[in-house]
Amino acid sequence: MTTWVVNASPLIFLAELGYLDMLDRNADTVCVPEAVLDEVRAKPDRAAQAVDQAVRSWLSVREVGNQEAVEILQADLDLGEAAVIVLAREIGADRVVMDDLDARRMARRLGLELIGTIGLLLSARLRGEVPSMRGEIDRLEALGFRIAPDLVAAVLQAAGE
Repeated sequence: MTTWVVNASPLIFLAELGYLDMLDRNADTVCVPEAVLDEVRAKPDRAAQAVDQAVRSWLSVREVGNQEAVEILQADLDLGEAAVIVLAREIGADRVVMDDLDARRMARRLGLELIGTIGLLLSARLRGEVPSMRGEIDRLEALGFRIAPDLVAAVLQAAGE
């Protein structure tokens, strides 16, 4: 049984692209700390509505126990990222889903397995669930997603595009 803890940006971007259910298809349990849900709901838009619908069906909202650890991590990360990392460690999550580079570095230092929005889309592309990686990267960038050109090149090569 696999458990993933997800940060706000993958939730928002996957929802905007129409791939939010990709999380549910890839893990047995998908959860978010309350702080992440608050961050997503701060902008009441289509993505927030999709996430709220997921909360009513498959997305689990969990309380973080060690608030002191969250506060310590907030010296370098935002509240949602810190809460995701602490919750993942508390519940022994198999994977953390986040995009922010600093948060990913911290999570990696703490021994957590990671995947981000691009990694999820690439995996789906390799399974034939996404028609064009280039198209999805273009859509993400139009939504404000930042990705380094060298990473774009590597992802497109891995996707066979």
